[in-house]
Amino acid sequence: MTKLMKPLLLMASLACMPQAGAAQMSAPSITSALPNVSSMTAGNAAGVLQYCMKNNLVSSSSAGAVLEGLGKKPDLTKSADYAAGQSGKVLTGSGKGTSIAGMQPYLKSQTCSMVLKQAKHFL
Repeated sequence: MTKLMKPLLLMASLACMPQAGAAQMSAPSITSALPNVSSMTAGNAAGVLQYCMKNNLVSSSSAGAVLEGLGKKPDLTKSADYAAGQSGKVLTGSGKGTSIAGMQPYLKSQTCSMVLKQAKHFL
């Protein structure tokens, strides 16, 4: 009878152990911490790219080429959206802004990359 009990006890103890996946806490999604750049204006995108280049958060050669193209748009650098972008504020269509300066370091460069990608749509 003891030979039968040992495997049953082993199976019961294994079933009671927490699984590795269940024991881990999940981190919040990176995308939920990033601003929605799809509704930003060309002026804000240009200003944010300036900020990102100044702070070495995006490739200056890639961003520089896009900024050169955006710079051909009339009055773009005179807008309030551009000024907000230069200070590192990403303006979304909801009227809210997200400050890049207040983000975690890994989110700053991710945001700048997203803005660069979005800015290419304005060319």
